[in-house]
Amino acid sequence: MLSLAYLAIVTTLSHYKLLWLDELITFHIAQLGSVTAIWNALAHAADPNPPLTHFAVLASMRLFGSSELALRLPSILGYWTALLSLFLFLRRYVPVTWAVTGVLFSMANAAFDYSYESRSYAMMYGFTMLALLCWREAIDPLASIARHRLALCGMTLALALGVSTNYFAVLAFLPIAGGEVARTFFRWRRGAAKEIDLSIWLALTIAITPLLAFHPLIERSIAQFAPHAWNKVSLDQVCDAYLQMVEVILFPTLALLLLAGYLAVVSRHESKMPQRPQWIKRLVQHHGEEVLERHEAVAVFLLMAYPFLGYLVARLHGGMLSPRFVIPVCLGFSIAGTLAAFRIFGRLQHAGAISLALVACVFMGRVATVAHDYREQRQTFAQVLNDLPQAAAGLPHADKPIVVADPLMVLTLQHYAPPAVASRIVFPVDFPAIRSLRGEDSPEENLWAGRNTIYHLPIVPLADLQKNTADYVILASDNNWLVRDLATHSYPINRLPFRFPTETIEGFTPLNHADPVLYLSAGDRAARTNRCPEPTRFLARANLPDAPMRRFPSSIAHR
Repeated sequence: MLSLAYLAIVTTLSHYKLLWLDELITFHIAQLGSVTAIWNALAHAADPNPPLTHFAVLASMRLFGSSELALRLPSILGYWTALLSLFLFLRRYVPVTWAVTGVLFSMANAAFDYSYESRSYAMMYGFTMLALLCWREAIDPLASIARHRLALCGMTLALALGVSTNYFAVLAFLPIAGGEVARTFFRWRRGAAKEIDLSIWLALTIAITPLLAFHPLIERSIAQFAPHAWNKVSLDQVCDAYLQMVEVILFPTLALLLLAGYLAVVSRHESKMPQRPQWIKRLVQHHGEEVLERHEAVAVFLLMAYPFLGYLVARLHGGMLSPRFVIPVCLGFSIAGTLAAFRIFGRLQHAGAISLALVACVFMGRVATVAHDYREQRQTFAQVLNDLPQAAAGLPHADKPIVVADPLMVLTLQHYAPPAVASRIVFPVDFPAIRSLRGEDSPEENLWAGRNTIYHLPIVPLADLQKNTADYVILASDNNWLVRDLATHSYPINRLPFRFPTETIEGFTPLNHADPVLYLSAGDRAARTNRCPEPTRFLARANLPDAPMRRFPSSIAHR
C-alpha cells in the first residue's frame, strides 16, 4: 500500500516539476545512445559523475520514451529500493506500524525531492541503504551459510553499483567498515575465537574496484570543475547538509535521542533520583531497552555523520562538496529517530498508530508545499516562454537570436520552447567574466564540454556572438554577468518592460539564478548612432576556459 502511495505521489510531483539543467545534462548524454558514446562524453568532463545513471536513463528511454516520468524512472526505483530496504532493516527491531512510521519519517525531508529527479542521488541513496541491510543480514549469527553468502553478494553488488552512480557513494563503505571494526573489537573483548570476519572485508575490497576503472574520469572532472566550482569544500556545506537535507526531521530526531538518553540514565539511577515529574516516571516505567547491538549503533552513527565524512573525503581529494552528495545522512536520522521513539513510547497503548498519523501529516504537508512551489515555477516559466516572442517582435527581423545568459535556464528553455523559438537560442560564454562576476563557472563547464556533440544549440564565445549578430534579445537576470560584461565594452543594453512573478523560478531546482529579466542589446553588425560610443570588441581567445582572468571595474564587479 505504501509503495502504491509513493508511486502516486512521485508521479504527481514529476508532472508539476520541469526538467532543469542537471536533469537535461543526464538526458542529453543518455541520448547519445551507446555505452561508448556516453563514456567518451564523460571522459571529456561533460558530467562529473560515473556512467551508470546515464545507462539506466538510456534503458528507460528505450523502453518508455523520453517523457519526464521516463527520464526519472531510474531515480524513482532507486529511492523505492531505499524505502524497502529501510523497512526491512527496521522490521528486525520494531513492529510493522513502527517500521512504516520510520519509512514515512525518512520521506519527510529533502532527500525525498531527489526521488523524482533524473540524477544519480536517488540511486546512490537506494544502494547505500541496501548495502547496510545486506551487511546486517550477513553478520546475523542465526543466518544459514546460503543466506550469509547471498547477503554478502548483495552488499558487494550494492556498494559497487553505488560508486558507479555517484563517486560520493564511496562514503557508504564507511558505516559498514566502522560497524565491522566495532564488531571485531567487541568480539575480541568477549574472547570470541573468530575475531575478524574476513568475508566482509573481502567483499568491501571487491566492491570498491569499479573506482579503478573510473579513475581517469574522476581526475578529468576534478581538473575541469574544481578550480572554479560553485561547491568548494567548506564547513558551511556540512551545516547545510543537516539543515537543508535532513531538514524537517533534524530537530525532532535530536530531541528524541536526547530524551531516550536521559531516560536511560534515569532508569539506571532511579534510586538516586526520587524527585521526578510524573510524566518522567511514566516514561521511565515504559522505557524499553536499546534494540541495536553496539556495532550496529556505530554504523547508524556514521550514517548520521555522513556530512562530516564527506567533508573529510572532499578535503583529501576532489575539492567539491554539496549537501545532496551526502543525502544518505537522512537514512541515519530516520533509523535513529524511529528506534529512539520506539524505545520511549513503544510500550504505550496506540503510540505506534499515533506516531504514524503524525509523521504522515508532516509528510503530506511537505508534499503539498513542494507541489505548490513547482506549480508556481512552471507558471512563471510559461509566462517567460510566452513573452519572449513579444520581446523579439520589436527587432527589425523576427528571426533574431535569443541569447540566454543563465545556464540554469538555457537547456530547459530549449527543451520546452516551440521549434520557432528553440532554433533561435544561443548560449554565449566568457569564462574570465563569468568567474569574476559570478564567482563560479561549473554549469558553463558542463555545457562547453558538450558543445557541438551533446547539445543541439549554439554554445559560442561571446566574441563570436557579437561578431556575427546585430540586434538580439537577452534573457537573464538583474546584474547578470553578460549585461555587465557588455557594459564594460560599451555595447548598448536596454531593459525591456516585462515583469515576472518574483522568487518563483528559483526554488529547489532553480531555472534561473534570480528573477528573469529581458533586455535588448546589439552586436558588431548593428547600425551605430552618434549617441553610442564605439564598443571595444571582444576577442574569442579571451573568452575561453584557459584564458587569463580579467579585472573589472569595482562599480561593475560588485553590482
